[in-house]
Amino acid sequence: MAQDDLRRELGFWDALTIGAGTMIGAGIFLLAGVALELTGPAAIFSYLAAGLVCMITAASAAELATGMPTSGGDYFFVSRSLGPAMGAISGVGIWLSLTFAIAFYLFGLGEYLSQFAPITPFWGAFIGGILLTALNAYGAKESGQTQVIVVLMLMAILGGFCVIGLFYIDPNNFEPFFPFGTAPVASTTALVFVSFLGFVKIAAVAEEIKNPSKNLPRALIGSVALVTVLYVVILLIIGGIFTQETIGEVRDPLTQAARLMLGPVGAGIIIFAGLLATVSSANASILASSRINLAMARDRMVPNWLSAIHNTFMTPYRAIILTGVLALAFLLLESLEDLAKIASVLQLYSYAALNIGCITLRVAKPEWYEPSYRTPLFPFAQVFAAIACVGIIIYSGPFAQIAVVVLIVVSLAWYAVWGRSRVEIDHALPEFQAEWQTHGWSVFMQAPAPVLNGSGLAEAVLPGERAINAEEPRRIAVALANPNTERDLLQLGRYLATGTDEGGHVTGIHLVRVPLQTPLTEARAQFAQRPSIAKTIASLAQKSDKSIEAREEDHPNEERGDAVSSPLMRTQIESSIDVAHDVFGGLIDETMKSESDLLLMGWQGGFNVSNIYNNPSQRIIKELKSDVAFLKDRGLDTVDDILLPWGGGLHARLGLELGVRTARATGATLHVLRVVREGVDQETERAAIRRTVQNEIGDDGPVTYQVEHADSVTGGIEAYMAKQPFDLTIIGASREWTFRQVLFGSIPDVVADQADCSVLMVRRYVPDTLPVKATEGFKRIKERLGLTSSPEEDTAGRVG
Repeated sequence: MAQDDLRRELGFWDALTIGAGTMIGAGIFLLAGVALELTGPAAIFSYLAAGLVCMITAASAAELATGMPTSGGDYFFVSRSLGPAMGAISGVGIWLSLTFAIAFYLFGLGEYLSQFAPITPFWGAFIGGILLTALNAYGAKESGQTQVIVVLMLMAILGGFCVIGLFYIDPNNFEPFFPFGTAPVASTTALVFVSFLGFVKIAAVAEEIKNPSKNLPRALIGSVALVTVLYVVILLIIGGIFTQETIGEVRDPLTQAARLMLGPVGAGIIIFAGLLATVSSANASILASSRINLAMARDRMVPNWLSAIHNTFMTPYRAIILTGVLALAFLLLESLEDLAKIASVLQLYSYAALNIGCITLRVAKPEWYEPSYRTPLFPFAQVFAAIACVGIIIYSGPFAQIAVVVLIVVSLAWYAVWGRSRVEIDHALPEFQAEWQTHGWSVFMQAPAPVLNGSGLAEAVLPGERAINAEEPRRIAVALANPNTERDLLQLGRYLATGTDEGGHVTGIHLVRVPLQTPLTEARAQFAQRPSIAKTIASLAQKSDKSIEAREEDHPNEERGDAVSSPLMRTQIESSIDVAHDVFGGLIDETMKSESDLLLMGWQGGFNVSNIYNNPSQRIIKELKSDVAFLKDRGLDTVDDILLPWGGGLHARLGLELGVRTARATGATLHVLRVVREGVDQETERAAIRRTVQNEIGDDGPVTYQVEHADSVTGGIEAYMAKQPFDLTIIGASREWTFRQVLFGSIPDVVADQADCSVLMVRRYVPDTLPVKATEGFKRIKERLGLTSSPEEDTAGRVG
């Protein structure tokens, strides 16, 4: 996997839902009826026109984002392609467009709140705006998975609305299709364009998207195409249910249509969807606006005061509060159409500049611009989209046109007074001018430079099953979250990494979660490392282990240099300390980056089924292509005796390897325990286990084999643990180890919670292939038929 791709946290679905989630908002819920009133059924062409322009712009944004993957989105692209003056207009325009859009979404929120709560739309919008601004300033956690769930719910509700609504369409309501001629189509396009705001927000987080050459264009173009189809179908249903004479009198056409279909229940579902959509869109727009301000402050286009990150909340709170206050002020316009058109035309200017910027950079070919995706139909598609954006602005009406003129004048004045003397940006205009002087019009027909293998293009190569091997060194990643347990985790990581003759490698990973409102680059700038980790690593590097001391006692004449150069002391320990929006996703990426084949994590609380299955660590178990181990730390200062309950399965074999490694490093004895039913010959079973272990690890070294009779596996393990104390118990996950089933069976639960010592639960990574499934299925059949030596209980939750 390419190194650039390893710190990225957002996958395709995360990116797609960022765009789709911000587009599916008040635009379709509140403007569908207005569009039909102004244009008739021909309003679908307004949505199709807006969708086409946005899809071309999305392709241009994908090329720009893969060439310049950083936070800042439209502003960053325009300023680096067309220069700081145009960037100033674009940056201010995008910020104001998002602010007007926030007010528009809040207006919709207030409308839906007023339908079931005794509150006016204005006060509902005002209260919602205050709460969302406060939540963003505070840094309320929002994950990509949450956004996926929200969008899937909206798509399910609106998809159901479309399917049911098809049976309620009256084709007569579509006549005439152009009741007011074709002229209103263009002006209605300007009105409904706000319904498509949001997809470029995907590009604003380009530096955090995995495999951007593939996921960025798919997410950008796909999100626009998805909502365009959805909007057109919804419009056709509403236009087919209500007559053209009555549509203007319908306050909320989606809700009223749902009431006609399913009664109050249908209306309630649409109101819920409207609330969900408006809150999600407003929240995402607040988040995006803060990133625009941070990018401008980074260029000194606006005062650095605006980019301040809160020391506790780690959010750009000043930018968020300013945006929230302005959005609340814009609510005073009290005109849904004015809010929609102003938000649309300000964004249309930016989209026009973005398409022209794509042309400029493609022609200029500056060294710092290396896109891994090339938009097709260059430059004709970009020219068409830019002209279309300007044309829509022209047909948007005088009020919106005045807003664009004011934006340009004020932004240029601001740049002249404030920015010109402070902003120094490398942009593509000089190279474009040089290419134009040399080649003229032919510059647009030149073949593009080859796509480079950068920006995280490489796909991850999925590993196969790792053979059990206790001799070769390993690379261990250790998740460090709790200062009280980090020493034991790192020390255990050393034991597990060390080979027979060579030292291994341990990477201690400490990730600090920062809110999505704050780009990772900004958070890193003021992130303070935790000094305890460096101190712990330094102390472990100097510590001699028990086996070295014992060897010195047995061989007093042996040179000290031999002890110091032991494999354990040669095992390297380093730290990787960073910030992340998603800590668990970051752990996966950092483990892959360090090329580790096992991730060791601490575990707080009980080792029971519900804790593990419902904990976010299940994502690691599902997605990480390496072994995983969880340590319930009850102290590891002294390790003399290690217990390994043995079931012979995939995970017990990994436990065997790790137990042998730990025993070799500490001088401990590894006790392999097998619980069998009454009547099974202990010596025969012990010999069989010894052969299996020796086949797996070769010389079994400090390993003893214990076979105990018991009525249940759990009872046998507990009885043996009562006979003598242990310092560490290593237990494999149950055979029912797939993600869709409970990870750890009932036996590991009981053993881990009942043990007085530290417990290490291990899960071996094995590709989910047909041979593995067949082997495991055959073992389960044997257990159910009573063809194994284990007691009956083992069929419910075999250890290892």
